[in-house]
Amino acid sequence: MRTTNNIMKSSQIQGLNKAIVVMRHFVDLSAKLLPFLQEINEKDEPTVIEAIDREKILNVYKQYKFDTSASQMLMDSDVLLLIQRAYERLEKKYPAEIELAKFRMEYDRLQKNWTKIDSN
Repeated sequence: MRTTNNIMKSSQIQGLNKAIVVMRHFVDLSAKLLPFLQEINEKDEPTVIEAIDREKILNVYKQYKFDTSASQMLMDSDVLLLIQRAYERLEKKYPAEIELAKFRMEYDRLQKNWTKIDSN
């Protein structure tokens, strides 16, 4: 009978840790940018600065290429899918209250988990 060695090497652990740090940063950034994007979208006549800010935010998400299943694998969370859904609605200037509320609930849950992990 042949057994497989499922022990991770330190380089693999480091790679996973880096991926989680990058993902946490992206999730934290989204918690700030998505509500701000919604705020700009709700204005009848955004200022020139607000229109520029909107385009900058949209570019952040256009440049991030990610597989939404990555957060499920790394964090046991569908947070990237929630971010993607909220972004897609906001990009089209559709109302996104429900999507943002779902994201916010999951973000709050993750924040609690991260606080526990960071305190250990």
